[in-house]
Amino acid sequence: MAIYGTRTRNASGVITLDTSVTALRSIYTLQVTGNGAWDQYFSIPQIKANSFVVVQSSTPNSAGGIEAWWSTGTLHLRRAYSLKWIVKVLSFGDAQDATADYGIRARNDSNLVQIDNSNKAIRVASSGSFAIGRRGAGDYITSGGGTFSPAITTTEEPMVFLRSDTGMMVCNYRVRGSPGAWTGFTVDGWFGGAFNTLYYTVKWMVGTSVATSPPSGDYGIRIKNELSEATFNSNDNLILLSGGAPSSDRFKVAGSDIAIGSTLWSSFQMPWTGSFDDYFLASSLLPQFYDGYTIYENPAGFHVGNRSVLQAYSGANAGTNASGVNGRTVFAGRPMRAL
Repeated sequence: MAIYGTRTRNASGVITLDTSVTALRSIYTLQVTGNGAWDQYFSIPQIKANSFVVVQSSTPNSAGGIEAWWSTGTLHLRRAYSLKWIVKVLSFGDAQDATADYGIRARNDSNLVQIDNSNKAIRVASSGSFAIGRRGAGDYITSGGGTFSPAITTTEEPMVFLRSDTGMMVCNYRVRGSPGAWTGFTVDGWFGGAFNTLYYTVKWMVGTSVATSPPSGDYGIRIKNELSEATFNSNDNLILLSGGAPSSDRFKVAGSDIAIGSTLWSSFQMPWTGSFDDYFLASSLLPQFYDGYTIYENPAGFHVGNRSVLQAYSGANAGTNASGVNGRTVFAGRPMRAL
């Protein structure tokens, strides 16, 4: 069998990059500003047919949940108001970009890899776990989180991923720190319906697009941009997109709604990977959501023993079931090497 592309190993002989088996994607980051309209459309040529898009508020810990959909070359935002939004385009890196002057591109049949000064791979910067839920009668752990060690020095907010080996339902994602010194994150447990009695361990990892700057061994590949900043190091533990990137219209009305007081939480579900090893991107999925009248939690997670769907809820005081598609941005990821 012919092999095309690039393979690197570390001093112990462990493969650190293999373009024949590693579905490594790239990230292109930009910022858009709303014009106040309800529905807004932005031309973004970097969005290709197989891209996936993540949209986050440019103001950390605001009610920054937003509905987003995309098609080739176009981003559609609802309730963007006149705010600024960070847009991250993830792709196979299979197309030339006018701003990409330094890096590598490799092709292995349909597997395409590009890492350059504009499109950057995601690496694991820190990881850990914490418990949330009901330990006994009246005994609840209502929140948990993680500390980034060392602090993450990017200007843009880092990507935090969560998973559990059982069920989980969390909300109210908050990042700690500030641009250039992100120090950690916190989430709350959500206790609606069957999740009211659940006790579980949340496993987390945080990804950043900045490669390790100092040399980390005598083997591998390191790439720098025109400013001599390291943009890739094959000895880093890369975060891979798992099971394919979800499209922008897969969170659909499904499952059972939950009523809590005067709020009806409409149930949304997205087909998931089926694997308990896959994490979901929490930092774009779980921030609070402002519908123009009220700020709501944006809970999401997994039912016990089920990884065929990613479960989410959307609150409303109208008391009627939601209709259509929820445009939250999320994708599945896992570390290339065990944490």
